[in-house]
Amino acid sequence: MTCSLSWYRRDKETGKRLQIEFKLVREKADWKIKRQRFEPRESFVPDEEDWETLIGQMERNLQRGNIYPEDLELVRKLYQRSRE
Repeated sequence: MTCSLSWYRRDKETGKRLQIEFKLVREKADWKIKRQRFEPRESFVPDEEDWETLIGQMERNLQRGNIYPEDLELVRKLYQRSRE
């Protein structure tokens, strides 16, 4: 199971647009953030808003048939583990 999603959000401090990228390879989740154009992506720890956005996007993509239900369930389990 592999899936990859990305989206944009505004930085609360600077107001600049950030690109968030999530990759799931088997059971390993990888979060990256790109702060500026022509800058490399960095690893980062997601907050509650990032997890909620990810799950919302995955639910929409599931309805379209773009991801597997198993991927969504795995991400929900990873989210629960991160909250503990």
